Amino acid sequence: MISEGKKNLRCIVIAIVLGSATVFGNCYAQGLSAGSSAPTVMELTLTEAVYMALRQNRSLESTYMDRVLARYDLRRDLIKFHPNLELEIGAATTVAQEVTRYREEESVNRRTSSHNPEAYAAASVTQKIPSGAELTFVWDTRARGRHETTYGVTSRSEPLDSGFSIDLRQPLLKDAGWSYNMASVDIARMLEEDAVRVLRDQVIATVTSVIEEYRNLLQQFQELEMQRSSLEQAKEQYELTRILIETGRRAANDILQTEAHVARQELALEAARSRFDSAQLALLRLLNVGRDVSIVPIEQVSFRAVDTDLDECLAIAFERNADYLRQLNRRKIAQLRVLEAENQKLWDLSVTAGYQQRWNRDRQGASMEFDRDEWRVGLALRAPLPVYGQAKYARERGLLTARIGLRKADMEILTTEENLENQIRNAVRRVDSAHRQVDLAQRTRSLSEQSLEISDLEYRMGRISSIDHIRNQDKLREDRENEIRAIISYENTLTALDKLLATTLDTWEIDFAPNRRDLEEEFLGRQRWLLGDL
Repeated sequence: MISEGKKNLRCIVIAIVLGSATVFGNCYAQGLSAGSSAPTVMELTLTEAVYMALRQNRSLESTYMDRVLARYDLRRDLIKFHPNLELEIGAATTVAQEVTRYREEESVNRRTSSHNPEAYAAASVTQKIPSGAELTFVWDTRARGRHETTYGVTSRSEPLDSGFSIDLRQPLLKDAGWSYNMASVDIARMLEEDAVRVLRDQVIATVTSVIEEYRNLLQQFQELEMQRSSLEQAKEQYELTRILIETGRRAANDILQTEAHVARQELALEAARSRFDSAQLALLRLLNVGRDVSIVPIEQVSFRAVDTDLDECLAIAFERNADYLRQLNRRKIAQLRVLEAENQKLWDLSVTAGYQQRWNRDRQGASMEFDRDEWRVGLALRAPLPVYGQAKYARERGLLTARIGLRKADMEILTTEENLENQIRNAVRRVDSAHRQVDLAQRTRSLSEQSLEISDLEYRMGRISSIDHIRNQDKLREDRENEIRAIISYENTLTALDKLLATTLDTWEIDFAPNRRDLEEEFLGRQRWLLGDL
């Protein structure tokens, strides 16, 4: 159904990477370009209107900016089991002077000066493992100095203390297990999938709105042209009636009826022009084009039937509909929440192990040098046993909330399935109904054309009155308008079905980009590597 519904509108591939899209086709008639004045009249196809709406859409631009931060946060969550490396350096110095004055005359005052510089460097690497274990490596070096002068005698001490340590902690119950520790990563990925589909649906909504507004403008333009034609036809009939009266083939009072008909057509023309102007403004708002531009739709209203298979549409909907897929992810997330809550109720039993090596050196030899090795292994158990009170309620609430959330997620999936199936059935039914209405409108218009040909001949021969002839003319105009409305309504039902199936971008051959590299480079610069290969 989707492949058959593609439009013959100079189909182009539109890249939604705003700011870098390439379009093969002339989007602006009469030279609308950067730095030039906007033309008074712009001839526009539907495909070009869709491009313009995507190319200049501030709402999509804002959403893509939010995507930069969302992808940054996603990368942060996905590197949970990557090593964390931290470096730290520091330096300090202290100069002090101490003077001691003795009360006894024979005692010599004591003056002590000291200079205590210090510098250190440290590095740490922390590695989390999906089993729940955490391995930590720390290396640090600290150089101190103490230069003290008392009574002209200087003592020096410059110890260098350095070493490293390796520590391992492996939970055995609480916080342990591959499924528990990978849950947060899986949740982050599912939330990212939902966010991308939300962006895709926003693009689809933008395209759908432009399509509907353009078709509305096209309908109003066609009706305006038909109204102009009807006015010209009424004026021609007025002249014909005047000639027939002068030749004595029509009654003199027939001129009043044709004059009234001309006046009615002029009034109808003004109403049609007002509706056309309103449709133009609605489309201009979506295209972000200046209000002094007048759009002339150059599409042709043509009918081409598209077969819609209910079973195929249902299969596509359950595969691509964002609401349904979001509910499936919510159920998976709810299952992981139950797993996490059950894990957090377990006792905290952990195995710990570690090794440390340190050495101390003094270039001045003032302190005793040493090397030290240390091994550690241990087992720790923490078993909270709340019996009653706030602690008991707090301990049980997490699992209770998770289980209720899972049950609600199951019910929401059933509700979403039922609603989506009903929406698809109704959409397909509306397409079929609109198809039948087009057939009936075309048949009615054809019969009206034949009837008007006969009426025109009979009027010239004086066999029917002016009122009857005017009525036949109005009937044909109405039938032609009804045919256009029926065709456009049919096209809109197909567009609505496309939107429900999330196949609009495929139908219009639009390349969807879930992120924009130019915005990432603008905001992150050389640190774009923080996003990894997302």
